[in-house]
Amino acid sequence: MPAYCGCGMTAKDERTAVLVIRAWTEADDRVRARLTESLDADEPGWDERGAEGEEAILSAVAAWLRDFSER
Repeated sequence: MPAYCGCGMTAKDERTAVLVIRAWTEADDRVRARLTESLDADEPGWDERGAEGEEAILSAVAAWLRDFSER
């Protein structure tokens, strides 16, 4: 019997992606981030990208979410 996730879908029908953000500041107060991501948590492998500055970090997160939602 498929697992029920509590969201009206069975787990086998659910798509899951993962995004982990590690953010830090440099000595000159620049904010940087490493984004570790997978667009399909059921598939092995992760991609990593770096971003510097709030705008670039937010843009990278938006791109990841867009890529996931368009799959």
